[in-house]
Amino acid sequence: PATAGVRWWPRPKLMAGIGAAVAALVAFGVFAAVGGLSGASASSVIPSPPARNKVFVPDDDGTGADSQANLMRLVAPGMVHILSGTGQAAGVGVILTPSGLVLTSAQEVSGTGQVRVRTVLSGRSFAAHVVGRSAADDLVLVQIEGLSTPLRPIVVGNSDQYTVGEAVSTLGSPGDTKSIALDLGNLTSHQGTLTVAGQPLAGLLESHLQVLPAQETGGPVVNLSGQIVGINVGGAGSGLHATGFAIPINHALAVARELQSRATH
Repeated sequence: PATAGVRWWPRPKLMAGIGAAVAALVAFGVFAAVGGLSGASASSVIPSPPARNKVFVPDDDGTGADSQANLMRLVAPGMVHILSGTGQAAGVGVILTPSGLVLTSAQEVSGTGQVRVRTVLSGRSFAAHVVGRSAADDLVLVQIEGLSTPLRPIVVGNSDQYTVGEAVSTLGSPGDTKSIALDLGNLTSHQGTLTVAGQPLAGLLESHLQVLPAQETGGPVVNLSGQIVGINVGGAGSGLHATGFAIPINHALAVARELQSRATH
């Protein structure tokens, strides 16, 4: 069940070491209230992947039953809706820096000019502009404008250090403020392929995750410690037969840094 007014659409599937039981969102209301804002310095430095991923620490009884609540608490403040021209959510993006640099799938952003984004938790809407786009990677980097308070960025992981068979989750949003969808699965390949908008993509993270257009595309694939390891670009199938595809975060961050560098030179 959701708490503190947060609507939650879990789509759990059985995976090694974690049951399909849905955990309560303990203390999640604090994060919903602040909408992901923090008092951190408004750095615009795009982070690099850590040498090693943080080790997941399960709950006191060792079952990991509270991992879903932990993921929501850690990841949701770093998520935004990418809005269409009509104000509807076209997809999801992730906050990379306190200064408001957001990375998402290029499917969600048309053109190369202005766009609007909205924090998933607080519903605060901002104007933003496209910093750069890589059609070959299905990625676009945008900069939020008019920030009065630094944003809380998503925590970055290392996709190269994530092995086949390990548990992964994807977080998205049906489009309304404080609405979160979460799906659980396992990584099945580092060599997934998918054609997106006529562009063939290779070397993708492939997993047993359901990735829905507009709801999860552009959003994060995370490990059990809440570190982002991929950016969703599409999926196939449904239920237990679903397959999700994501750009490895190591590659996505390298592309983001290149787009930022081009924009400043």
